[in-house]
Amino acid sequence: MNGNPRILFIGAHHEEIEAECPNIAAALTLAGCDVTILNPVGGWNWTFIRGLGENGRERTIADATAAAAELGCKKVIWDYPVAQTDRYQDEIIDRLAAFIAEYSPEIVFIHWPKDTHSDHRLIAKVSLQALGPTLNIIPGEAPGFKAPVEIYAYQTGVSQAYGFVPDLLVKTDEKTMEMADRCIECFNNTAPRFVPAWKKNYHTKAAYWSNLSGGDGAEALKFLGPILPLEGFRLKEILGERLVSSNVSELYHCNQDFWL
Repeated sequence: MNGNPRILFIGAHHEEIEAECPNIAAALTLAGCDVTILNPVGGWNWTFIRGLGENGRERTIADATAAAAELGCKKVIWDYPVAQTDRYQDEIIDRLAAFIAEYSPEIVFIHWPKDTHSDHRLIAKVSLQALGPTLNIIPGEAPGFKAPVEIYAYQTGVSQAYGFVPDLLVKTDEKTMEMADRCIECFNNTAPRFVPAWKKNYHTKAAYWSNLSGGDGAEALKFLGPILPLEGFRLKEILGERLVSSNVSELYHCNQDFWL
C-alpha cells in the first residue's frame, strides 16, 4: 500500500461508478489518490448478462476491470445477485466491514440512500452500517485502521436519485471527460446497447450542474458525515479548486430539508 490518500467507492453493481460519476473518480486518481471501486453485486442473474453465454460473467468482469483502469482505479466485484441482495445483507455487512478495516480509506463514496433502485438503497444502507461500527463487526483486530473522515453520496441516473440536491460539485475538464469516455467504451464488448445511455447520463449531468459550478461541467455530491469538519474538508485538500460549493442555500435561502 502506498502513502497516497486511499479512497473507496461503493457501488451496487459492476458499472455503477463508471456510468454514474466517472469524472469524480478520474479527478481523484489524477490528484494522486489510491482509488478502489467495490461492487458487492455481481448481477450474474441479470437477463442481459445471462444472455452473454457461459463466459458472460468472465467477460463482464474483464470489461468492468478495464473500465475502472481507464479511470486509474482498482476494481473489486463480489457475487451477490442483483435481484436478491436483501437475502444476503448481513453477510455483505460483515464483508464490507472486513474490507474497510483492511483498506482503511480516508474518504468513502456511496449511493444516495433514497435512490429509487432497491439494490442501490440496500447497498447504501449496508455501507453506512459497515462504516459506523467497523471494529465492532470484524472478528479480529485491525491495529492500523482509521475510520473514514468523510462520507459522500454520489448521484446516479437523473430519474433514480430521488430528492438529490447536492452540497458540493466536482468540476470536470477535458482530461477527466476523456478518461470517462474511454472508460465507458470498455463496456461495448458486453453491454453495447447500454453504453450510449450511460455516456449520455454523465455528460447530461455534467452540463446540468455547470449552472451551479460557475460554468464548468461538474458531478454532484451530498455530504453524509460522519461529522461536519471544523477545519475544512479533506476532499477539498485533495481536489483544491476542482471542488466547489453548489451554493444551493444561497439560491433558495433555506435548507432543502425544510422546503414547504
